Amino acid sequence: MTIPFSQMPPNAKVWIYASDKIINASQLETIHQMSVPFIQNWTAHQNQLKAEFAVLYNCFLVFMVDEGFNEISGCGIDKSVKLVKEIEQATGLNLFDRLKIQILENQNIHIFSKTEALKRIENNELSTEAKAFNNQVSVKSQFDAEWIINIEKAWFYPKTKLQSV
Repeated sequence: MTIPFSQMPPNAKVWIYASDKIINASQLETIHQMSVPFIQNWTAHQNQLKAEFAVLYNCFLVFMVDEGFNEISGCGIDKSVKLVKEIEQATGLNLFDRLKIQILENQNIHIFSKTEALKRIENNELSTEAKAFNNQVSVKSQFDAEWIINIEKAWFYPKTKLQSV
């Protein structure tokens, strides 16, 4: 059963999988073909979940579950992880590389290794207006308020850079 993100309650659970590269049209089609039926039939302990899925910025797979309807459990989460691994196999994307950093600058997504991001920050090649993504948010209220953050608040932003500003 699906419900739009906008109708999810603030305590809805969120899972974000960031791609190691921009998702192209063919990959996007494959992702939707695999994810839409999954979301419509997603269960935990044979209980239907009220959930939604989206690909955002052609880079992030985002899943939400309204636990006010039915709670998700380990088996339900395992099913979604299995789906994401199947998506990786079908598309050639890496959705579990937590060391890739996604930056939003001038409405464009850039994906860097931590080393490359730090180098660009140190060389002032990234604007102070650039945004980073906090993919550790776990509920919708955090997703809405804290997913896209100023780059200076990102986990990887060098503390020495803040001191020199």
